[in-house]
Amino acid sequence: MRVVAFFVFAVMASVVNANCSYGVDLNGGGVCDSYSVSPLEDDGTVSRITIDIGGSDKSVSGDFELGDGGLSVGYLPGEFSLLLDFYTRNTDLTQYSFRWSSAQKDWVLYKKSTWVEPSRDEKYTLGGEKAPIDELFPQQFNVQRVVCCTLFSQFSESGPNFGFLSDEAKLVEIRKDFKYIADNLHQGEKGQLFFGVDGGGNKVRRNIPQEFVYELTLIISDDNVGPLNDYAYYLSRNQNNVLAALLLKEIHKKFPERVVATLNLADAYWDIGMKSDACTLYKEYIAKMTKNGKGGRIPQSAKSRGNCK
Repeated sequence: MRVVAFFVFAVMASVVNANCSYGVDLNGGGVCDSYSVSPLEDDGTVSRITIDIGGSDKSVSGDFELGDGGLSVGYLPGEFSLLLDFYTRNTDLTQYSFRWSSAQKDWVLYKKSTWVEPSRDEKYTLGGEKAPIDELFPQQFNVQRVVCCTLFSQFSESGPNFGFLSDEAKLVEIRKDFKYIADNLHQGEKGQLFFGVDGGGNKVRRNIPQEFVYELTLIISDDNVGPLNDYAYYLSRNQNNVLAALLLKEIHKKFPERVVATLNLADAYWDIGMKSDACTLYKEYIAKMTKNGKGGRIPQSAKSRGNCK
């Protein structure tokens, strides 16, 4: 039963990057890679993941304390992630992210992430209590980039030791990953940043990694604020309003005179249900547009919501 649960988790959390009728493309090579997850003991939490590398006769294995967690295809090509010691109502999350290395013929650990999702608490998921809006947001992120090279296949028994990049080096790596966003942003809200194809050939919405959106808040600057704002806007258009707000809030903080970001953040807050916060931002947006001589271009919805009705 646990193997089935892992498989369902992976399929639900992923998008097939190749034309896979079975399996998933984990290394971005355009060929499906099959994998299995099996507990090492009947009542244990440690599981062995074995990946058969598509197009070759090689397989790699690693042992991880997953609990009820599993493997999911990564957001960027050639990646996958593992949730460690994961249980349905745990609010504390830990994730390892691996990226394919052609030189190593294995996946390399490149990121360790922890964060808190208060809305997972059983008082909300089981008790019927409505989660406060601020607890809908992931919190307390600690995302570290890992020094190369710790291989997936090196994880056995207690696992390998590894170090973390400096803050400066981490930002360099995040900017490199942002290039994937920038290169595909022209496809718009229905493009491959937000939709993929499942094993049956059906178009499906992609899961957006929360820790990656958090990382994007760390690199906001003059040279990328435009595409970051557009990405956040498309997130909102795809009903990812919490993640959109997470990113737009930092854009607004660093670039308060960026009028479009003010409106986008107001809209995201409004859709989440943060009407009071949204109203303040709509007022700010209206004042800026009026000051810039663009009052005639203010949407009617913004005018109405800016009156806090």
